[in-house]
Amino acid sequence: MVSAWACQNNLVLGQTKVNARTNEITAIPALLELLDVKGCIITIDAMGCQRAVAETIVAQGADYVLALKGNQGELSDEVKLLFEQEKHTELKEESFKSTDTGHGRIEIRRCRQLKINKK
Repeated sequence: MVSAWACQNNLVLGQTKVNARTNEITAIPALLELLDVKGCIITIDAMGCQRAVAETIVAQGADYVLALKGNQGELSDEVKLLFEQEKHTELKEESFKSTDTGHGRIEIRRCRQLKINKK
């Protein structure tokens, strides 16, 4: 089951069942197409860091924050290179960090963003 969750309202906006022969990757775009997300910021964990997911979100007029893990090979390497190049270009980086404790562990979340001016 894949759910769309509105954090501020503590509300499930929609759910779609995941086919037994597949995984969440194919269910996420289908769920997004059921929702009116225009003008929203969609956040998805690393499982949803897929081209089809990003394309679906953009096509519906929303923005996205997709989690990226080091085990996502080529994409991870390209993003690291982009952030390294930022130091030598006019790109501007912003970063955010939060720390939470719970379930016997400390969770540190870091979000880095590059502002790229499109001409």
